[in-house]
Amino acid sequence: MAEDEELIEDIMALAKNAEEARPRTIDVSALAMNLGAKFPHRQVDEIKPKIIDVWRANDLFYTE
Repeated sequence: MAEDEELIEDIMALAKNAEEARPRTIDVSALAMNLGAKFPHRQVDEIKPKIIDVWRANDLFYTE
């Protein structure tokens, strides 16, 4: 799905910004809500785990 690919690209771009902002903690629930508005084909509850996966893979700080 092209929409899912674009969603992951946006999440990766946000992760890059979070890397530069270390050690600031990012609220993944807020990010998921923002991305949910841009990607209505996915619910916030589906987006949030994707963000957490990327944040964990990049050793980024987050709160839920």
